Amino acid sequence: MRNDLKYQIRSREIVDLYNSIQSQNLILSPYFQRNLVWRESHRRDFIDTILRGFPFPQIFLARGQIDVERLSARQCVVDGQQRLNSIMDFISGRLEVDGRTFSDLTIREKESFLKYEVAVIDFDLDESDERLKEIFKRLNRTYYSLSAIERIASEYSASEFLLTARLLNGDFSKLKITSIDDVSDIDFVAEFDTLSQAREFSIDPGIEEDSWRWINERSDTKYGRLISDAGIFSSYEFSRKIPLMHTLNVMCTHIAGYYNRNDKVRDLLDQYNSSFPEKDKVYNDLEFAADFITKMDLPKQSIWWQKANFFTLACEVSSFAPATNLSPTSVAKNLSSFAANLPHNYTLAAREAVGRVQQRRLRAKYVRAAILEKPLN
Repeated sequence: MRNDLKYQIRSREIVDLYNSIQSQNLILSPYFQRNLVWRESHRRDFIDTILRGFPFPQIFLARGQIDVERLSARQCVVDGQQRLNSIMDFISGRLEVDGRTFSDLTIREKESFLKYEVAVIDFDLDESDERLKEIFKRLNRTYYSLSAIERIASEYSASEFLLTARLLNGDFSKLKITSIDDVSDIDFVAEFDTLSQAREFSIDPGIEEDSWRWINERSDTKYGRLISDAGIFSSYEFSRKIPLMHTLNVMCTHIAGYYNRNDKVRDLLDQYNSSFPEKDKVYNDLEFAADFITKMDLPKQSIWWQKANFFTLACEVSSFAPATNLSPTSVAKNLSSFAANLPHNYTLAAREAVGRVQQRRLRAKYVRAAILEKPLN
């Protein structure tokens, strides 16, 4: 068993942490991190804790290799992203507490806030150390624990299968990459003057340059735009990566057929962990489906923008891709007629236990028949 993990426990003032983030020496969003999930009330309560001088749990940081030219070492946040982002937003004026931001505090209040001592545990780990993910996962087993998809996103961050799902999901929609040394997640790029400065800790070192080049050529996806614009998911669901799990399930169903809940996701992630030879076909088929559904121009109040119904529609349309002479206009008309006279068993299958394989297959049978204008057997 490897037991050489080095760390030190100390305290750092908020002003020191703030300056480290501003100078790009402390990275808030490394490749294994989750999205921001705290609600505004939790963020305000946290800042109020600092203003009152109450303690809060320690944050965990990891230090990378020392840059002998710059005489410095970049760090990343292993646990504490939500807290540090709340602090940054309060200081910048993006977060109010009792109607006040940092600029509204008195001089003494500002000094007390900036001098607040934060308990910090520093790990001596660089970005390629696999223990980073394991520590992150273990630290998030309790309060605001990682959801299934957040664990998957961290564990399989270098997987071509997951990267294809993230690409389709729109995670890289504003990302342009020229080489492996100039790449970072879009939420992370904003913290740096140049992309090359963001290299350390910003991506999983296990991702091949060819994979990033493939993503760069397709980064703005029709599927990603569709799920972003259609109102299928709330902003909070996006913050918890719920759409990514939905996209993974559409991909897995396209490959393996209908199954219970999320049962096939890890199976296929494991199967395609090293490479995903079918990525071009799956990408093209789901992009076709997104383009076809977009051209159907369904009304915003349509049942097809509900999660279970959209799941079935995306799976069924992608199964016809791309060799089909179906017309989006005629299919939209067929589905609208079907929606106006929903069979009782379909209604139940779209409302109760929607992730069970029986309900998924029943919905698929009806939707397929409506798309093709064929009576059910």
